[in-house]
Amino acid sequence: MINRLFGNYLVKAGKITQEQLENVIETQKKVRVKLGLIAVAEKLMTPEQADEVNNLQAIKDKRFGDIAVEKGYLTDEQVSRLLGLQGNAYLTFIQAMDDCKIMTPEEADAALSDYQKENSFTATDIDALKSGDADRIVPLFMPVECTGLQAELMQGAVRALIRLIDSDTYVMKGTVVNTYEADRMALQDMNGDHNATLCFAADGNDLKAIADVYGQEDFAQVDLDALDAVGEFINCVNGMYTTKLSGTCNMDMLPPSYKDTRSVAKAGKICLLPVCVNGKTINMLTSFDETITF
Repeated sequence: MINRLFGNYLVKAGKITQEQLENVIETQKKVRVKLGLIAVAEKLMTPEQADEVNNLQAIKDKRFGDIAVEKGYLTDEQVSRLLGLQGNAYLTFIQAMDDCKIMTPEEADAALSDYQKENSFTATDIDALKSGDADRIVPLFMPVECTGLQAELMQGAVRALIRLIDSDTYVMKGTVVNTYEADRMALQDMNGDHNATLCFAADGNDLKAIADVYGQEDFAQVDLDALDAVGEFINCVNGMYTTKLSGTCNMDMLPPSYKDTRSVAKAGKICLLPVCVNGKTINMLTSFDETITF
């Protein structure tokens, strides 16, 4: 996520071009290796075991290493060693820029200081960004009013986008609104100990960024079939969320619903978090202890 967040700043500041950023990110993909591939290369897991863990990630809200330890394929110590081999997200981005002869590590660190000042990030915030850990990065962009279980829902949704839709998904600064208008929306309500709604909304055909991948189909446009694919993704996110909370509270999922014409979502407090998925900006809306109405 740091590659897009910091990279977009570098483009906006005129320090690099968009084309250079795309080249760096493409180069970075060769620098960063998935944990499963490293585990197989180190002969700690078989290809079949790695595939099994990858498939379990689609239904469990857990990291590859956590699942591999649960299955008995790896120890905590082995996971730590593999993570060290995988490399730090910020450092691999800087290495890729240096490899592409676009910016030296020293120039990048100076630019990062400017980025920190412009966004009023603390040293702890920058450490979180450099870690590449979505669980540490996403809270920096969520509205301060979004806390507790609502924040967990939003973080879980971003994790699912990264794991199941686009590994380069990144977030932008969120806000709180009472209403939000968009051309297309897919949403699902939950009720029980807490009422809540998770919704993805966008204009035009931008929701194809989720629908095409999760539905495994190239939809011509965002029609009801495409929205159904987005709804199934939301159902997956909420399923992992409610399962995780089942020991402390009960929440039931209602069937997903859709808006295929321009509509206005309303609630006392909607936490809106823009996410960039496959190059398209999609707004994630959540309400908690109330549901979104129209």
